[in-house]
Amino acid sequence: MPALWYLETGEMNAPSKNQKDFFRIVTISTALGFGTLAAFLYSMKDVTHDAQLVFSAGTVIAFVLAAAAGWAFWRIVRAFAERHK
Repeated sequence: MPALWYLETGEMNAPSKNQKDFFRIVTISTALGFGTLAAFLYSMKDVTHDAQLVFSAGTVIAFVLAAAAGWAFWRIVRAFAERHK
C-alpha cells in the first residue's frame, strides 16, 4: 500500500531535498569554475616571452559570461531531468 500512496499523491515525482542541494552545489561550482577559467584565459597576455596576467574590464565580462553559461547549462539539465521523470 505505501507504494500506491506515493503514486496517488505524486510525492515520488517531487525532487527531494538532496536532489535540490546537489543541483545547487553543482550549479554554483560549475559557474564559478567556468567563470574563473574564462577570466584567467582572457587575462593571459604575452605567453611566448614572459607570461603575464592583465586584469581588465574584459576579464570581468569573460567571468560573468562564462559563469552564466555554466549556470544555464545546469538549469537546462535540471529542467530536462524533471520533465522526463
